Amino acid sequence: MTVLKRYVLRLFISLKYITANVVDRNNGRIIATSSTVEHAIKSTLECGRSCNAKAAAVVGEVLAMRLKVEGLEQGQGRGIHVDVNKEVEKKGFKNRTKVWAIVNALKNNGVKLILDDDDNGASRPSY
Repeated sequence: MTVLKRYVLRLFISLKYITANVVDRNNGRIIATSSTVEHAIKSTLECGRSCNAKAAAVVGEVLAMRLKVEGLEQGQGRGIHVDVNKEVEKKGFKNRTKVWAIVNALKNNGVKLILDDDDNGASRPSY
């Protein structure tokens, strides 16, 4: 069975770490991942006891590079789906800037994202 939203961005945000995964929903595999737990990323950040939006942007950039290496920055033509409102609800309102930092970093690095907003972008920041 083929799923319409094949590639999905999943975020895990704690007080200390940020992890972003792109999941292939057809077979449940993680295609690409990036996290502040990784030594190479952690050593370049000045997080201290908590990670901020700057760290989230770095995680998004590294994930974008890994997707390009895999050849999936376009999501095989369909794009990578992300439901920002769901991610913000899951992570709490305080982590909204981190979620949007990851999404914007992916977009700025050429990854085709499809935003699945249901309530007209209520959580989208106004620039």
